Amino acid sequence: MTAAPFFVRPTSEDDWQHLRDLRIENATDNPISFGATLETTLGLAEDDWRARARRGQSDDAASMVAIQNGTERWIGIMSAQSSDEDGLDPVLTGVYVSPDFRGRSYGVADALLHEILTWAAGRGDSLRLYVYEHGTPARRFYDRHGFAPTGRTRPLGFAEGRTLEMIKPLR
Repeated sequence: MTAAPFFVRPTSEDDWQHLRDLRIENATDNPISFGATLETTLGLAEDDWRARARRGQSDDAASMVAIQNGTERWIGIMSAQSSDEDGLDPVLTGVYVSPDFRGRSYGVADALLHEILTWAAGRGDSLRLYVYEHGTPARRFYDRHGFAPTGRTRPLGFAEGRTLEMIKPLR
């Protein structure tokens, strides 16, 4: 069996610069998946990035990163929090995989989601998320992992379009 070309681990405050760089890549490639424009992303201060990176060490949030073996390049990230304004169950809040590492053959998103689901287990009855209504690859990914649309939507807020709520039972 061949070893995976990457590993997954939680982020820590010391990772803030790597996190910033990946999120700038994310906001440049697909701001909808980050929920912020490039301008907003570039405007975040070091303290903001440190706080985001600390989520990987938090009890009420999770932040997992996929790192390419050998190069130490950050190739994907997935975050969640224990609840939000729409409910008390855990919610997936940020997902990004670098374009060079997308798709089932790489397994980056699968590995990140596995870690988030492990974190979410015992924190609620389901894991919720919001996905861009026209994000067909993302919606197929979530469908494949047992998420189902709830019928709830909300506006993006910074661009045209809506996000669709999806939910996956954890029990």
